[in-house]
Amino acid sequence: MDLGALLAGRNEFDYTLDDAFFQALDQDVILGGDVKAAVCVLAHEDTFQLHLDLQGEVSVTCDRCLDPVSEPVKAEDDLLIKLAAHDDEDDDCLYVDMTHPILDLGWLFYEEISVNLPIVCRHQPGECNPQMEELLQAHLCKTIDDETEQE
Repeated sequence: MDLGALLAGRNEFDYTLDDAFFQALDQDVILGGDVKAAVCVLAHEDTFQLHLDLQGEVSVTCDRCLDPVSEPVKAEDDLLIKLAAHDDEDDDCLYVDMTHPILDLGWLFYEEISVNLPIVCRHQPGECNPQMEELLQAHLCKTIDDETEQE
């Protein structure tokens, strides 16, 4: 997004993040998806208030069977962006070089989605790959208490 080309006031944009979008990013967490991204930018002189609203679903690897699993996406975030003569960073504001005021929305979308994914992504019980479930059960560790209960 070219921040220098935005008109003062409210600017709204809609994007569709599909399989090709996620595959083009230099990442290996999200395999694909269908996410609608609504972006609202309140542009002032050298500051921009950015509101992101992401909704849809993404495909990630199941942490149990390693097959793809679909996870819902519902995320919102507000960011403050300032144009600066150099690249600074702090927790409250994102700085963009004023000589080249281009903001990479793709990476912001990816980060917002990935931090809102569950810590453990996996299929519902009984939906994992049956061959992998069989292998997992064959290599399941048993404790002494488990063996005592079975006797």
